[in-house]
Amino acid sequence: MKLHKRYPIVFGDFDNGEAFDKIFAAVSQYGFEDNSWHNDTQPCMVQDGGHGFQLTIWVDYKDPDLAEYVDARKDGSVKQFIFCEQNTDTFEITEEWQHDDVDALIAHVKKVMEA
Repeated sequence: MKLHKRYPIVFGDFDNGEAFDKIFAAVSQYGFEDNSWHNDTQPCMVQDGGHGFQLTIWVDYKDPDLAEYVDARKDGSVKQFIFCEQNTDTFEITEEWQHDDVDALIAHVKKVMEA
């Protein structure tokens, strides 16, 4: 099965494609789709959880100087990968987990999806 990826088109300067591809390959089986959009600051993938909620994985630039929150990435208060649950009506984030290790993120997503 070929996975449709939008991020290379929307984020031509993205330097973390290897991590995005690895995550996407691991979580697409749970219904995650590349939902990268030009108005966002970084690529993401989304899974519609139904009942007004979605799960989103944000993959930030590898180079912290290209991140949305440069200082926070450099001091470690914002990590490279963010996994969150979001209310699709209010856009409120109801749960958020952050990781700098791609394998830890994948393991976390799998644990949540298989619970």
